[in-house]
Amino acid sequence: MTRFHRTLLTGAAAGFLCLCGALSAGAQDVFLRPAMEEFVDKDTRLVFPAQVDTFQKVRVRKNENPVFGTVVRYENELGSCADVYIYSLDTAAKPVPQETFEKHCKETDRGIMNLSAQNPKIKVERLDAAGREAPEGGFEAFYRIQNGSTLMDSVLYLALYKGKLIKVRISYSPEDNEEPAHAALFIDAVAAMLNRENVASAKKPEAQTQNKPENKADAPESASQA
Repeated sequence: MTRFHRTLLTGAAAGFLCLCGALSAGAQDVFLRPAMEEFVDKDTRLVFPAQVDTFQKVRVRKNENPVFGTVVRYENELGSCADVYIYSLDTAAKPVPQETFEKHCKETDRGIMNLSAQNPKIKVERLDAAGREAPEGGFEAFYRIQNGSTLMDSVLYLALYKGKLIKVRISYSPEDNEEPAHAALFIDAVAAMLNRENVASAKKPEAQTQNKPENKADAPESASQA
């Protein structure tokens, strides 16, 4: 399969999964920046590098409506696509609570599995990623989507970060045997980005406790006082 046909295939996958993510086109500002320049999202302060494993950043779309949010697109030489969405569930951009996040994960997964109900030509089956575990705190699922003679594999990853929903969607041809591994590396890189600050925050109180002067009142009594 040529790179052109793979690009068409993964583009079709993007269209399918947009039906489930409620993140379709709208009045968007498109930022076309140099390919080797990192992108900093102003809402979350997340920094997206120009290159993640085999994927290179090619486009950033920003919509003032937080429900559509920001989309950072990456592609690799095989034509596989990796999109990162940063969005809210309402136009007021209220922080999404954990319970709502878990519900959203189930609804998104259900929407993808039910694509055939919207279009009988589309068939979706769940794939089992043997030995693969989703990054801590996130939701991950693998799918094979067939639309007529077109077949594609897609990976979905959802996480909650500072009240924002972070969705990663990677689509590639099943013929490219190495792409599942590259998709996993991409997701792990995004998850590490999200967890980095949480880890740093968790270490600060520990360091403060270790450096805290001993309180005499808390010190053990000496043998003479026993």
